Amino acid sequence: MKKRHHNKNGFALFSVLFIIAAISVMLGMLTQIGGQRVHTAKRLTDQIKALAYAEAGIDYAYSILSVDFDQKNNPDAFLLDGGETSTVALNYSSDGFFSLMMGQLESDEGGTSPSSTQSSYGDGSFALTITPISNKYVIINSVGKVGDAIRTAEILVDDENASSIEDYSTWEAFNFSGASGGEFSFGGTGLITAGTNGVGHYISNGPMDIRGDADVEVSLSSPSTISIKNNVTIEGDVTTPDPDWTESKVTITGTAAQEPVKPVKIPDINLTPYYNWAKNNGEVHNGFSTSSSYTPAGGILWVDGDVTISSDAVINGSIIATGNIYISGQANVVPTTTAFAMASRDGNIKNTSTGDIYGLVYAKTGDYAQTANGRLFGQVIVNGDIKKSGVSDIIYRRSVPTPPGAPDQVNAWPVVSAWQK
Repeated sequence: MKKRHHNKNGFALFSVLFIIAAISVMLGMLTQIGGQRVHTAKRLTDQIKALAYAEAGIDYAYSILSVDFDQKNNPDAFLLDGGETSTVALNYSSDGFFSLMMGQLESDEGGTSPSSTQSSYGDGSFALTITPISNKYVIINSVGKVGDAIRTAEILVDDENASSIEDYSTWEAFNFSGASGGEFSFGGTGLITAGTNGVGHYISNGPMDIRGDADVEVSLSSPSTISIKNNVTIEGDVTTPDPDWTESKVTITGTAAQEPVKPVKIPDINLTPYYNWAKNNGEVHNGFSTSSSYTPAGGILWVDGDVTISSDAVINGSIIATGNIYISGQANVVPTTTAFAMASRDGNIKNTSTGDIYGLVYAKTGDYAQTANGRLFGQVIVNGDIKKSGVSDIIYRRSVPTPPGAPDQVNAWPVVSAWQK
């Protein structure tokens, strides 16, 4: 009996020890898991803090440039309190750019500097790099750091009041009556001419196709093929490395040269100044359609989306849209503030009007098609294709746009063009 009792006591002791060991293991695992969670939570918190510091740096630098954009070339302008009371180290690089390293942005007197963007976390910092691209553009890069966490923010700042506005007239495409980044086709019985406005010259980076009873009173050139069909007379020069016509049927009054042609660069015109002008005048619309005459305040009609002008409508101003532009009926477009007649940022322009269009037709990425028997007095510069058919006419008139208003007349300020990161 005593032996059996001894065995029971030993088994009970073993059970207690096993339970204690199991509990210890579980507590250890829970402690480890809890520690990992605390570490993960701290890491995520530090990342959020680091991003806040990075964005605070962006805000600080932008607040200075928005007051005086010319300070982009003045490192001292970014020093807090003139650099006397702030924890700041300024480093120059060989290319003229500069980096501004900031600590917690506290003054020597223990207070916060007036222009400080100190976070309430109090345990981080940000580093700024100000990169002037030109007199018009500046990149602000800010790196926020909290502990081992690092986050970056970067923006492009665009000064619409830059003291020297780029002169579009020096751009290569404006030396031509018309320029296309794609194909150029001209048919029907209409006219393409320079009239009394000098010698006309059309260029396309893609193939040219001239046919029908077209009356061509300009020179033509293409680094691709120029194909001329039917009894067409070209009152100018024709230059291409790949001619495609029958000499017995085609008359070229100028020189027909088979030689390489340099492609034309289609300009990437910054349309932001025109948007700002339209916005200041209350003429930014979400889509626009009318069959009645319309005179936009300030002379620029800006449309986010597509535009449809029909019937006998007369637009006394310029049409600039992010989408497609459709002109039909007997509509007329007469610019007043800038040389743009119609400009599309992301879409195509289709003109089937029997009316008159004056000024520059510009498609930043798309095509321009003109049919019916209307007339365009101006220039055509598009990144896509140009197609002219029917009995419509294109009469060249040099139409170089300039941003509306002078720098001392426009109520504008540096704007954030894009978040890079």
